Amino acid sequence: MAKKGEKYKCEECGLIVLVEDPCGCETVGLLCCGAPMKPVKASAKAETKAKSKAETKAKSQ
Repeated sequence: MAKKGEKYKCEECGLIVLVEDPCGCETVGLLCCGAPMKPVKASAKAETKAKSKAETKAKSQ
């Protein structure tokens, strides 16, 4: 199941899809150029930013 903020990329044309509003359906592959799109791993910078944001939120509660 796709989660908010996940990115998928087409290996053929380079199109990138960002999930903004997940539907909650069973896992269904995203297709582009006749092939399944692959999940894009977050960069180290994005992971650090997300972790910092989560820690700040936890401290404020």
